[in-house]
Amino acid sequence: MKKMILRLWLVNLIISIALYVSYRMVIAGIKPMDTTLLEKILYIIDVLLNLGFSIIYFAMMVLGSLTFFLNRIEKIKNNPLLSFLTFSGIPFVCVIFLAADVSMNICQYNESPLKTPLVFSIIYLLCTVTEFLMFRKKVKNS
Repeated sequence: MKKMILRLWLVNLIISIALYVSYRMVIAGIKPMDTTLLEKILYIIDVLLNLGFSIIYFAMMVLGSLTFFLNRIEKIKNNPLLSFLTFSGIPFVCVIFLAADVSMNICQYNESPLKTPLVFSIIYLLCTVTEFLMFRKKVKNS
């Protein structure tokens, strides 16, 4: 069981790194507007803001993956709800927070800088839910 948790954690870490790299590539794909000085300054601010979001995003993914090891505790491993929270609790809270923020910003300003992190967080949440389902299947079989 310990090896399975370690393997799931390594898979999750690889997924986290892949999502982080793809997120950074999406950020790098943003093209600056070459018209005025103000638009160039706003572009620089946008890039710095996205870099900050990407660092927070990666930190949350690493923190979320470290909770996998709580499944080594029998009480948590045998309780499906607690086990789910160790796999997908932090990503789920992040998706709820980002979705609420994006919806408020879109209603207010018709734009939100957190749309891209929300999409990548949803992808990460789906990956952790898949890993949780695989884990529960192995726990039931053993």
